[in-house]
Amino acid sequence: MSGRTQALGALGVLGVLGMLAMLAGCGSYTTYRTTRIAKPGQTEWLFGAQASGAIAQDDSTKQAAPLPEFAVAARRAVHDRVELQANATLFPIKAAPTGSLELAGKLRIGARGRWSLAVGTGVGYRLAESGGATIEGVFASVPVIAGIELGRHQLVVSVAAGYQRWYASGAHPVGIPFVGDSVGFLWQVGRHWALLPEAGVAWSPTPNFMTEDSRLFHVGIAALWTR
Repeated sequence: MSGRTQALGALGVLGVLGMLAMLAGCGSYTTYRTTRIAKPGQTEWLFGAQASGAIAQDDSTKQAAPLPEFAVAARRAVHDRVELQANATLFPIKAAPTGSLELAGKLRIGARGRWSLAVGTGVGYRLAESGGATIEGVFASVPVIAGIELGRHQLVVSVAAGYQRWYASGAHPVGIPFVGDSVGFLWQVGRHWALLPEAGVAWSPTPNFMTEDSRLFHVGIAALWTR
């Protein structure tokens, strides 16, 4: 293989790496947040559908690149204020499959009247493929979550900071620090079932193909089942 061909191949992998990192950026860390803790002795299961990705804009053009995925999670209390979580996402198509696995925890630090506050942390791994290239990433995040009780429902507002690191053969690693916020509404349908729509945005100083920084987004809806 000539040096020119190798260079073009490396640039292609780097471009794919950067684009996938931007696409998967906002959806790679803990989502579907609430300050409530699963009941002792019970497991809360979550099943969701979502889209996440990046928005790039120059002086005349604005482009959004959504990546759809399915989400599943299990949450269980280990204390009346502490919850452990295992979260996973999957996009099972042959052309560009993606998936992630995250281990996370949440601590409810206080409540007063209708208000409550919790903090969390999570670390995870993500795998993506595109055009024959395999891209791997690791990530960590720390969300701060506020909840407002509205009867048996809850309005949820959160802010989060985190970091992702992406790797692929033939390309330099890409690091993506980010900060963002989200809003969701926990609609308690019945004793064991709830719905949680959620939307979030984040900002990263990592440049993309159009701008010097990046805007990330996440929208989705999940069903929560307590068993």
